[in-house]
Amino acid sequence: MTQLGEVFGIAASVPVHTYVDRAGLDKRFTYLIQQDRHLVIHGASKQGKTILRKKNLPENQSIIVQCGANSGRDRIYLEMLRQLGSKIPTEISRNLTLGAELQGKASGQLSLPLVASGKAEIEAGGSFERESGTVLTPVGIDPGSLGYIAQEIKQSGKKVVIEDFHYLSEQEKINLAFDLKAFWDSQVFLIIIGIWADQNLLTYYNGDLSGRIEEIDIRWSVEELEQVLQKGSRALNISFGLDIKKEIIDDANQNVGLLQRITEKYCYESGIYESSWKLKILEDKDALTRSRNAICGEEAVRYRLFDDVVSRGLRDSGESELRVYQRIVRVCVEASSQDLRDGISRADLLTRIQVYEPRVRLSDLSAALNKIDKLQAVRSISPLVLSYNPNTQKIQLVDREFLFYRKYGAPFWSWQETDDY
Repeated sequence: MTQLGEVFGIAASVPVHTYVDRAGLDKRFTYLIQQDRHLVIHGASKQGKTILRKKNLPENQSIIVQCGANSGRDRIYLEMLRQLGSKIPTEISRNLTLGAELQGKASGQLSLPLVASGKAEIEAGGSFERESGTVLTPVGIDPGSLGYIAQEIKQSGKKVVIEDFHYLSEQEKINLAFDLKAFWDSQVFLIIIGIWADQNLLTYYNGDLSGRIEEIDIRWSVEELEQVLQKGSRALNISFGLDIKKEIIDDANQNVGLLQRITEKYCYESGIYESSWKLKILEDKDALTRSRNAICGEEAVRYRLFDDVVSRGLRDSGESELRVYQRIVRVCVEASSQDLRDGISRADLLTRIQVYEPRVRLSDLSAALNKIDKLQAVRSISPLVLSYNPNTQKIQLVDREFLFYRKYGAPFWSWQETDDY
């Protein structure tokens, strides 16, 4: 018997029963990773970016580096070397002059992730003493260390995959984009995976990457989502009524992850836990209502947190009086689904915000938009809900579950608490 959870629902592994090679992406991916170019896979959250990689690139042939809000080049490169079992083969010897406040603190207690060791002369009590210590050097901040990292990757024969690139700070994204050119020069080609909607983000950060990067933008059509339902239905020996099928696909907002989640809940509420010998027709609309309510109940805390932390903004931003972040959230919540999918331009966003707060200037808005991805990341909003692309100067919804929650969750937003917003 095939279990419901093996067919529908959010899973970390490749879905055996419902995998769809949409638009021939399997062959395209396989071809592109063999070319002398970096590969970027991007799109909204839960669109199957990582699943595409797992399906076509075995884990034992990969070096997977997961980015977080506090990740930087140094941590990324050290994780690569850790997985490769590599060490910097350099012994450094130099004089260290420690100030009075640092006396007694040997090297090796530095907070940054650093590598390399050697002998150090440490000053103590105003005189030099020759002691054995550790001198640490950051990895990846000079061409020499990048060359060493590239050499180690080439010798391993593995592909480096940097997941969740969108969580990096703006400066770290720029840094890594420039390093990608150095890796390309060394004939090492990386796979970058992240949540953003528009193309050419990395070439925006570094124009030298033009022609050195290929992109796969993960999007799903209605017809492709129908294929997922058809394959899953066959595996469970069920059939969805036409109205139910249409509503599930409409609710998914062209997002395969949301489709999987809704369908699993609906089957569960309909009493389908495993495949059966006899075909079952599913047409219960009350079960669909219960499914919607269950998903919204699970998501309510996350979206309340999103509203709270983004509306409050960064404490050191100095924009508390204007509440720019809260105005951004409000405009996006009140925007049409099409606007959110296509993206709202910075100029249009400013016009809409000034309806609520005329004092907000373009410079105020730009400063907030440039930090909105970081703000969500450092406050543990995962996946991101909104993302700003400095290349297109648009803010865009990258979490389609938000549209579902907005429609069925009866949310109460922070600006509704008082009338002066």
